[in-house]
Order: sequence, then structure tokens, then C-alpha cells
Amino acid sequence: MVHKTLGGYLDSIRDDPAEYRSVSRVVNPMDFDVTAVLQRLEDRREFPVVEFRNPLTMHGEPSEFPIVSNLWATRERCAEAVGVPRAEAGPRLGVRFSELVGNRLEPRLVSSDDAPVQTHVHRGDDADMLRFPVVRHAEMDLGGATTMALAMHEPDDEFYNVSFVKAFPAPGGRAGLTIHSKDLGRMTRAWERRGEAFPVINILGAHPGFWLGTLNNTPYGDNEYATIGGFIREPLRLAPSVTWGKDFLVPADAEIIIEGEITPGELTVVDPFGEISGLYQEQQLAPVMRVTAITHRDAAIYQDVFSGHREHILLGSIPIEGSIYLHLKRKLGTVTAVHLPYSACGRYTAYISISKTEEYQGKQAGLQALAHSPNLHTAVVVDDNIDVFNEEEVIWAVNTWVNPARDVDVIRNVSHNGEPSGLGYSKVIIDATRTKVMATSTRFRVPPAALARVNLGDWLDSANGGAR
Repeated sequence: MVHKTLGGYLDSIRDDPAEYRSVSRVVNPMDFDVTAVLQRLEDRREFPVVEFRNPLTMHGEPSEFPIVSNLWATRERCAEAVGVPRAEAGPRLGVRFSELVGNRLEPRLVSSDDAPVQTHVHRGDDADMLRFPVVRHAEMDLGGATTMALAMHEPDDEFYNVSFVKAFPAPGGRAGLTIHSKDLGRMTRAWERRGEAFPVINILGAHPGFWLGTLNNTPYGDNEYATIGGFIREPLRLAPSVTWGKDFLVPADAEIIIEGEITPGELTVVDPFGEISGLYQEQQLAPVMRVTAITHRDAAIYQDVFSGHREHILLGSIPIEGSIYLHLKRKLGTVTAVHLPYSACGRYTAYISISKTEEYQGKQAGLQALAHSPNLHTAVVVDDNIDVFNEEEVIWAVNTWVNPARDVDVIRNVSHNGEPSGLGYSKVIIDATRTKVMATSTRFRVPPAALARVNLGDWLDSANGGAR
């Protein structure tokens, strides 16, 4: 059986220049060469996966590992990565992702000899994170940072959490970790209460479906190794780690794994770093990972996320869209679509359409969405004749149907002060549905029958102005 890998996925798209581009010239990722190329492409509204074949390491030497970035910059690639047809990459994609959460497959244990990621093992002084082509993303970043996931398990339990974390490599086999995940934070506190160093792994490359399986709103205690299996549609193969054996299992088909330990109370400076909000995260003290081993497969690929840009936005927003939709469907039954727009970084605002029959249902949907997704700051609720994936229509509804005194509610002191911080500890509901308690004007339209009879290919003259 050919197991799902990052390299295998890239092979499936290499022949399509709209999906894959490569850079063969030498690039210095610490001097912003990588992010400058990605920004230039984004400015042209082009979003291919980009492979940088000849990057430099943090030591300034040629790297044996190419860099791959921008993997999730289109909804179509996000769909394809989990076996969903590209044609279904529109409004229902988030729902499909949420349905996959229920298709958990228990992982399968294999030996180290059957784990490609352990083909090469580095320990001691050779376990040096500076050997990697670590990317510095934005001009005021503290330094280069890995942007992939950390895996951890609960003390005295067998379930694992896998969440995206920034690691700032430093000399001496150390790296500062910026941990945003509430589940990883909870696990970290549980380990710290024991007062002993605890194991973590940094995964620096895997099949794109692997990562999409880590981003869903699953209850604490769910084993995300099993959830990932549902997304890649095969049991995730796990092998005993080099450092801890069967006490900590690692993804056997990953590209690169850094094994390390966190000592409670040992802190270092991390950040600033350009985050999902489009702002810099403030400098802070954070835990330190001390590297115990580095393993990688033959011809391993170093994977990076273009932080704060389209792939970073889509990577999290699509699973959240589906999670909110299914939650509202179960609780209320009125929801017709949910979208987390690029303009709000795919995290902070939800556009929700409902089939409204009662006046209170708009605010009810907003309240439920805000309670379900802690990162949401604002819920905008519109009628089901508004396409929530068309921001012009949503803003039209806000400007047409909203009476601020009646339809805008501020809920104070209910959230952490996350970025962006303009709302402080508050959340906002904007009910932009058409009121049912008073007469309102009707939105005009061209009659559907007229639209149905006009096929532009039959009606328009040819491009040179003459009749065909």
C-alpha cells in the first residue's frame, strides 16, 4: 500500500502551473526571499503551491531540504487533500470537513523499521534545528520560526493533541514555543503540575489532509491521531519515538520530526511575529523545547505556512465554517450557510444566513455562533436570499436592513482580549435580516424567466463586433 505523504500529493499537482510552481535559484529564507516570492504571487491573485528547491539553512549553508509553502491557498486544494471533489469546494466544503470528524479511524502501530520518518536519526550536537531552512516571514519578526504543529499527549493518558505552534530555533538545541491552542495549553499545565520535563514533538511536514484533520473543534480528550485518520481516509501509521519509545508515538509517514522536552518554569523570549490578524503578536516569555532527536525520511521536504495570508486563513476557516454550521443546524435548524471571510482573517467574523420565520431568530443564531466558536468577535446574520460568500451582498444587507438601535448588540466582558483588540473583551451581533414586524421595501430583480431564456453565447455578437 502506498501511504499518503506530502511528496505523493505534490507529485499529483506538479504538472499544473496554476497549482504548483518551483524556484530553483538559491534563496535565503532568513532574508525574506521566500515570503517575498509568495507575496508577489498573491499580489497577482495567483495562489500556487511553491517549492523552493535550493534554500539556505539558518547557518547560511545549502540545505538538503527543499521548502514547500502556500499549500492551502485555495479551497479547491483543501477539498482535494481530503478526497472531496474540487467541484464541491464552495459553501458546503466546511460541512464536509465537519462530517469527516465523525469518520475517525484508530491509528495503527508500526515498527521503526517501517517508519520512513525514522530513516535518518540525529542525536546530540547533530540534532541541530539550525540545519533547517527556517523562514523569517515579516520584517519585524523576532527571527526565523517554524510554523507547523506540535504534538503532545495528556499525562497518564493515551490521547494526543496536534496543534499549530510557532517555534523559534536557537543555538544549543533549544527553541522557544508560542502555544495558542487551548488544548495544548491545558495539557502543558497538567504536565507542569507534575514538576517534571515532558515530551513533545514538532512535525515539520506531512500530507495536507493530515493537517486539516488537526483543526476541527473536537472535545478535549479526543485522540486527534484518530481524527486525522478520517481525513486522510486510512489509519494513521504511528511508530515508537526515538527518545521515549512506545511512551510517545510519532507519525511514521511524516517528513521531519523534532523530538524534544519542555522543562516546567524554563522560559525564553519569543515574538514579535506577524500573525493571522495581520498584526504582530507582542513579545512574551514562553516555554522552551530542548531537542533530544531529529528524524527525517529520504528526500524530506520542509513545510511552512505563509503566516497571515490566504493559506493560513483557509487552513483554519473552512473547518470552523462547518463546525458553526452543524452546531446551528442541531440547535436551531434555521441556518442555510456560514462563511468566515478573508476580510476578517477567517477567524473573527462569521456571516450566517438563515431561513427566518420569527423576529428573534437572527439574534438567536448570532448568540449560538459566538458561544460555539471562542475566537469569533462578530456575528452578522442575514436572510437566506443573501449569498454569505459574496461580501458585497452581506454589506448591502447591513446597510439596508440594520437599525443600529434595534439590530446591533454588544455583549460585554465575555471573551479573552484576542487580536485584533479593538473590541476588547466584547462581542457583537449584527442582525441584518429583514424585519417581520413592519412593512419594508422589496429588493428589485430582473425576472428569473427572462434570465433563463438568455444564453449569452447565443445573444452576444462575436468579439470583433460583428454578428456571428
